[in-house]
Amino acid sequence: MTDMPRAILFDLDGVLIDSYPVWFHLLNHTATELGYPAISAEAYEASWGQSTRDDRDAFFPNHEVSAVEAFYDAHYLQHLEHLKIPEEVPRVFERLTERGVTSAVCTNSQASIASEAVKRAGATPDFIVGGDDVAKGKPAPDMLLRACELLEVGPSDVWMIGDSRYDRAAAAAAQVYFIGVRIDGEKRLEHLADLLELI
Repeated sequence: MTDMPRAILFDLDGVLIDSYPVWFHLLNHTATELGYPAISAEAYEASWGQSTRDDRDAFFPNHEVSAVEAFYDAHYLQHLEHLKIPEEVPRVFERLTERGVTSAVCTNSQASIASEAVKRAGATPDFIVGGDDVAKGKPAPDMLLRACELLEVGPSDVWMIGDSRYDRAAAAAAQVYFIGVRIDGEKRLEHLADLLELI
């Protein structure tokens, strides 16, 4: 761990926003419209954080990934009434700007959906890398390595802030220092606001 990273990568869901109920409603809306059984709370919990391709494989196997992405794009905003945003998000990004630390959001959600949620959260990353921007989403390292390329930094100069096993595995594969939010990592935070003590 460097004293101060050159860049910080953030997962979106569970870190900068709480969209857990948003996606539960959206996935069940998708299932209903595409002709699949309802998705139980237990099945949804087990799938949390996975890519759209994995959603397709698990819940919508008779449809192309592109069709699922298109449905998400068309209907995501209808479910944002369920979105919750930690109040400290704007302060975290203000602090990064003050420190000269660049940032990116790395999310398995497609970039078009992520950009609206990032905006609503008051986050101001330099880049957003979505699940549709790389060949493989998290837990593969592709997304984090792409963010490093965009930010022009090496993995050893970066922190990844995430809340799922997918984030942790992606960080390990990319050789990026992982800080977990309510999940174990090289360092663990209970709330995003705790990051302010490190930067």
